[in-house]
Amino acid sequence: MERKFSLLFVFVLTACATKSPYLQGLECGTDQLWKDHPVQSVECFDAAETAMDTESNYVVKDYEKVMLKTYQGVGFMAGGGDFAAQSFRRAYALQTQIVQENSADIAKQQEEFKKSARKIPGMPGLNEIVNEINAEMDMGSQVLAMRDYVNPYTTWLSAIYDGVASRDFSNAENFLRRVATFAPDNKFVRTDMDAIRSKKEHVWIVFENGIVGRLYEHYMAPRALQAWNINLTVPDQARGTVALPYLEIDGIKTEFLADVDSIVKTDLIKYRTEHIISSVVFEVGKLAAAGGVIVGSAVAANKNRNAPGLFMMGGYLATKAIMSVRKNWDLRSWDSLPAEIQVARIEMPQSREVKISNVGNVKIPTEARNAIVFVRILTQNSTPAVIIGKLN
Repeated sequence: MERKFSLLFVFVLTACATKSPYLQGLECGTDQLWKDHPVQSVECFDAAETAMDTESNYVVKDYEKVMLKTYQGVGFMAGGGDFAAQSFRRAYALQTQIVQENSADIAKQQEEFKKSARKIPGMPGLNEIVNEINAEMDMGSQVLAMRDYVNPYTTWLSAIYDGVASRDFSNAENFLRRVATFAPDNKFVRTDMDAIRSKKEHVWIVFENGIVGRLYEHYMAPRALQAWNINLTVPDQARGTVALPYLEIDGIKTEFLADVDSIVKTDLIKYRTEHIISSVVFEVGKLAAAGGVIVGSAVAANKNRNAPGLFMMGGYLATKAIMSVRKNWDLRSWDSLPAEIQVARIEMPQSREVKISNVGNVKIPTEARNAIVFVRILTQNSTPAVIIGKLN
């Protein structure tokens, strides 16, 4: 049965202490996959997918849904299951179904801003504030978003599997054409279709390189709000760390395919205006509740000295307490993803042994005519993890 997922980003005002069953399922899935336990990995991802419907402690991200189905497909490939094609196609389809459904919430927050702004003389319009903050974040962010919501890794895997395992050349060619726009310098992507159409046997190498960046609170002091000493925070994506510049396979180097940080940022940026509005509404609402004046100023002290206590406190102390409240964002995410994806391709060696730098010799099972070797290296000194996926 098809599940319907809510794409509305929920804002949290306090830190979430309870663990998310959904996030635990994702971490379990990747952990078991790279321990070469594909059956257990698929079970963990199944549990995470089920938890989407009942998750109340974490807002499921769009990119996570796509990557979940992608890794399910890898698990089925490694475990010899029959559902790899279904998982990859579902992962690809999810990319085209993702739509932004946050307009109603933005409208509600705009009304909240208007109510608070009426109490604060000289407060600029919300659009002016949001446009300024957007421009500042574009200049100051560590990671650039992609120009379209396409996951090149998912799309590439769908192409290779459809082309080799399913012999669907039309889909494979279409998918690879899309991937090439995001990795134009990757010679393997440009020639993968020729390899797929040929009768030769091949080994593709996928290098999951490093560790994805974490979400963090981007602090700023917008010029439009400087008169009120208002500082804002908006969630943003930090740059991850790669382990190695590349892997080498019999003299051939892996080449860049996808920046996972940018994939996460593209998902995040779809809700950035909502994030900004939420943060502005929160801070301006505090200011309005405090009397519309700057805490610590003489005006604030005089205005609040004889005011009724807010929240059963004295006026000035209440004002100070209100303005010290912080908006805390939920900064949890799927932390076991790589920073980037690289790929390469070689013809199947007669020995069926693939020599990979920093890894060693990887033996391809005799029952696999074509295969993908997945390698994960978290840091320069970490032990590589290797799994083999059979294409046909």
